[in-house]
Amino acid sequence: MSEQNAIVFLMGTAGTSQWREPIKAACAAEGISVFDPVVPVWDEAAQQREAAALQSAQVILMAITDETASVGALAESGWTALSALKRRQALGLYVDPNYIEPELLLSQQTGSPHGDKRATDTIEDASQRARKLVIQHAMRLAAQFPDLDIYIAKDLADLQEWAIKTAKARLPRPIRQVEQPQSAVLAAYIARHKAPPLCVAYASGRVNIIGEHTDYNDGFVLPVAIDKAIYIAADVRQDDLIVLDSLDFDSQVTFPLARLHDSSLPAWTRYIRGAIALSGTIALLNGQNPNRLRGMNLTIAGNVPLGAGFSSSAAIEVAMFEALSALLGVSLTQTQKALLGQQVEHHFIGIRSGIMDQLISAVGKPDHALLIDCRSLETTPVPLPSGVTIVTLDTGVRRELVSSEYGVRREQCEQAARIMGVPSLRDATPELFAAKRAEMPEVVARRAQHVLEENARTLAAAEALRQGNLAQVGALMNASHTSLSQLYEVSIPELDVMAELAQQQEGVYGARMMGGGFGGAVIALVGDSAVQRVIETVCKEYTARTGRTCTPYTAKAGMGSGVIYLGGVG
Repeated sequence: MSEQNAIVFLMGTAGTSQWREPIKAACAAEGISVFDPVVPVWDEAAQQREAAALQSAQVILMAITDETASVGALAESGWTALSALKRRQALGLYVDPNYIEPELLLSQQTGSPHGDKRATDTIEDASQRARKLVIQHAMRLAAQFPDLDIYIAKDLADLQEWAIKTAKARLPRPIRQVEQPQSAVLAAYIARHKAPPLCVAYASGRVNIIGEHTDYNDGFVLPVAIDKAIYIAADVRQDDLIVLDSLDFDSQVTFPLARLHDSSLPAWTRYIRGAIALSGTIALLNGQNPNRLRGMNLTIAGNVPLGAGFSSSAAIEVAMFEALSALLGVSLTQTQKALLGQQVEHHFIGIRSGIMDQLISAVGKPDHALLIDCRSLETTPVPLPSGVTIVTLDTGVRRELVSSEYGVRREQCEQAARIMGVPSLRDATPELFAAKRAEMPEVVARRAQHVLEENARTLAAAEALRQGNLAQVGALMNASHTSLSQLYEVSIPELDVMAELAQQQEGVYGARMMGGGFGGAVIALVGDSAVQRVIETVCKEYTARTGRTCTPYTAKAGMGSGVIYLGGVG
């Protein structure tokens, strides 16, 4: 089980930890995925897998029994890891009332074989102290992290029952792809609220032809807004309630403005709540009172594939700022909407993302890619040659950018820039990098090499597109994938297999992994006449080699975000 897909995380303990096996079996019987970090060899790779699993898991279990080596050892590995929690999770804790520190037990066994009352009293007192210590620590953790739901189980059976019930409640809801989402959100809004909305806002998803992990290094990217989008039917209310309906998640939720930061609300509401939370900034940008926000009705649907690297999250953010601009009666430039979306990522979601995803969603142009300078935010339309289709091939492996790897890559790039004495890797030349490489840790040098070469590939690809040289663009895409896999190390075996299979097909100009990595999709530029054959062949061979299902999508270049005004009651 991938650490990024596990719902339940079993906190590591020293000792044989036999309590884990019945819980894993019970969860498996209920279709609940479990990550167990206990491995024969503990190395850096195991540590990274544990960190990723701990970040993405919904339910964390810990049991301290007579198998546990010591509370001290557990605290070092367990409680320290828990301090890294960033969002709402549930912690189930069981402490055996007969547990005592093994070191104390050994010390008491050095006297009479039968022991005496004093020794027995000492052991019993130590047992109670150990239990009290751990539970007090759990309560301190709850105080430090108010969103952390902590359950103290009375026995292992109770822990297991609670874990299964809690995990079932937190299983991801099935996502349905809404056909014709613009008309669907309008019809659903009217059915729910018995009146049309003020407007329907929309923003496109995107694919990125080339330029990966360059945006937060002030570099260049070459994305395309696609002809698939997120749509939001919106109007204001006379109270302070936010009434949300998601057709994709088949879910409804209502909450007051005071709960915008309540992370117990469904995960799909995060980007929407984050945008609303920044409404005060919108008002300030227009010299208005930031405290005049009212409640609103929002119905949301889209045909942007979710979690596959098409940046549906950025599309939601930009569409929300289109809607908020209309509802608040304020004027924002397309670049301002993109920058506000980026602020949602930085300050509400917790991801220090670049600007590419939001900017292309806001300013995309039909039949064009957009060369974006991520420092100046200057955009240059680049015509896409006719006769080519953008094909994306979803690996079926979901990814979570909140995991620590994204932040690690960014920190490594910043370290390389500091060593070279430049503001960012955008400012480093190949000559400077060659001169300073020996001063860098090898892994940092690899990250910097990718960014420098990827910037050069991106500029070359833009020029090749202008000249209609698709073969050159494809060769640059293939080289980009190799670099992302070997130098930046954000690919996974499934992405490597998919890219390899696509690159081998006649009619494919080039293919590479797309998005942040660690899952998602591969993008390929395919001649129009070869699209169906390529999809069928690649998907069949991918499933044969990985056991996973390939989900293909085709796209053309679409337009940026906007608003359709309908009247409403606002």
